[in-house]
Amino acid sequence: MADRRTARRVGWVLAAAAAAGAAGVALRKPRSAVRVRRSSPSPLSPEWTAPPARYGVGIRRNVAVKMSDGVVLRANIHYPTVPETGAPAEGPFPVLLSVTPYGKLAPPPAAQIGGGPSPHLIRRGYIEVMVDVRGTGASGGSFEMFGADQTRDGVELVSWASTLPNANGRVGMFGISYLAINQLFTAAAVGPDSPLKAIFPVMAANDFYRDAAAMGGVSHLRTVRAYGSIYALLNVINPALEFFTPGSHSRPRAGGLAAVRQRGKDQRSYFGPLIAEARTGGDAAYDGPFWDDMRPDLVLPEIAANNVAVFLTGGWHDAFQRGAPLNYAALQNAYTGRPPNAAMQPGQPLTDRVKLMMGPWYHVSDYDGLHLLDLQLRWFDYWLKDDAAAAISGSPFTFQAIGDRRWFHTREYPIPEATPTRLYLSHAGRLTADAQEEQSLAALPYRSHGPVSGRSLEQWSLGLNSFATAAAGGRTRHDQDNRRVQRGALTYTTEAFDSPTLIAGPITLRVQATADTTETLWVAHLDDVAPEGVNRPLTLGALLGSHRELDPDRTWYLPDGTVLRPHHISTRSAMRPVEPGELTAYDIEIFPTAALIAPGHRLRLTVTTYDFPHLVPTAATRQALAGGLYQVHQGGPTPSFLLLPLADPDSLD
Repeated sequence: MADRRTARRVGWVLAAAAAAGAAGVALRKPRSAVRVRRSSPSPLSPEWTAPPARYGVGIRRNVAVKMSDGVVLRANIHYPTVPETGAPAEGPFPVLLSVTPYGKLAPPPAAQIGGGPSPHLIRRGYIEVMVDVRGTGASGGSFEMFGADQTRDGVELVSWASTLPNANGRVGMFGISYLAINQLFTAAAVGPDSPLKAIFPVMAANDFYRDAAAMGGVSHLRTVRAYGSIYALLNVINPALEFFTPGSHSRPRAGGLAAVRQRGKDQRSYFGPLIAEARTGGDAAYDGPFWDDMRPDLVLPEIAANNVAVFLTGGWHDAFQRGAPLNYAALQNAYTGRPPNAAMQPGQPLTDRVKLMMGPWYHVSDYDGLHLLDLQLRWFDYWLKDDAAAAISGSPFTFQAIGDRRWFHTREYPIPEATPTRLYLSHAGRLTADAQEEQSLAALPYRSHGPVSGRSLEQWSLGLNSFATAAAGGRTRHDQDNRRVQRGALTYTTEAFDSPTLIAGPITLRVQATADTTETLWVAHLDDVAPEGVNRPLTLGALLGSHRELDPDRTWYLPDGTVLRPHHISTRSAMRPVEPGELTAYDIEIFPTAALIAPGHRLRLTVTTYDFPHLVPTAATRQALAGGLYQVHQGGPTPSFLLLPLADPDSLD
């Protein structure tokens, strides 16, 4: 019953969000410290001030745009007007395009998080076009998540938008989440001479299967189910809203109750089989062709080939926290002729066409007061209006760490100056930099569920609670202390840090263990422990034991062969049962983060077997997991260890 209540709360929060648019030796500063620069009050340099508003805002609703296959999409065109008369301003203006499955009628507050039109930009000389994805809102056709039809639609919409009245022939794209992923697919398909010159994807995935649909091969089933419910709900609400919006515009599909109900049925008929497959162990439970259509990773080199400028924005608590830095590395590599899936190398050539900004944000965020629309305006003024004053100089990767208000700038990902440091899992719950010669074992029984992690709940409900609480002037409380998940788990804690230390980049936990079952499930939480005992959650990762096979072409290694960032092969054919009683190595990808550990604070690693209620193994997998007992090797010839990128935040250029 508690499980159902929690899942129901998660579902409602997701729907609401979319509708509104270990003790050991003291650790010291590593000798090879990151050389980062504190920024000025603005995260970007040089200083830049947005120009004043010059125009009013006009709108043409439900404009019909016919695609090459005959399907008619519907667009709202928001354009600058002459303030005194309300007539369309002559321009010419660049066009900013966004293609959304959530409904193009998003009100102005949604624009603050990237989900709707933004008068802030329109009043400064941009035409903005919001289009309903085919099969959603007022657009015709059948819906599927991304895919060839939507990519083709994006290309054709770019060409159409470039020829709108008073347009200057240049197009940019903007938006968050689905809208951001759509930008990547479109930018990869437009060709080298397209009007599309720049995009600004906020919170975009790199690999939807690994970023969100599953973690280490374990399905985020309830998240996927809630996501499907959102679509069904919105595609009843939005066509109805089209009908009630005042004006003389066309109201396609919203004229009858049957048409509105059919939109909801269309969404359920798409997501229903997908959820059933994931639950029962069908093809959707594994990586494969179905997920390729939701993997921008595969097409990022084409974006570089098309010379499209990309400003990526991500969050260390975002649903796609794994994906944003991987998109950055792949695009920088592709632009400079390196393998896109490789780790960036210190000192490699960089392009000014690719930027990344990350902070301690959830999917839905107020960015701690950062004016994201001004950053968008600056990016587009430079690439679409040739405004040299808007140019951004300095290192292209800008980030803010959890627990620190400073901005840091660096070049590569992984950050080369952040030293990958082994912290060994030792007896008596110690997490220490000293390898232990004596081996010991720690028993971990499999548990299918337990206390809810507040951070996971907030992350996979897209941060709506944090967003709403911050908007009301309060503080989010439930995701600030992770001690509840340590009951029945293994915990490993460092001694107190003696100086400020920055964790920055990918994190890997290598577990050496035996099990008495043919399947294992590992979940790892990393927390900052304050002197008073509060465990602030930083990040986590998970791995299903049968998904432990590594892809050598996508896994990142240190020179000594240690796995820096694992990439597991999660296809059905790559699955390998765990051999009971056989010592097995598991390289668990803990999602990357940046966090400042203050003096007197400690780090705590919690190893458990669930992230409730988010990770849901299939029925067959649950049977294989049931009753399992794992023996984790601590010290000795086969030690378990955490590989953590540590840096000195006070080493400046």
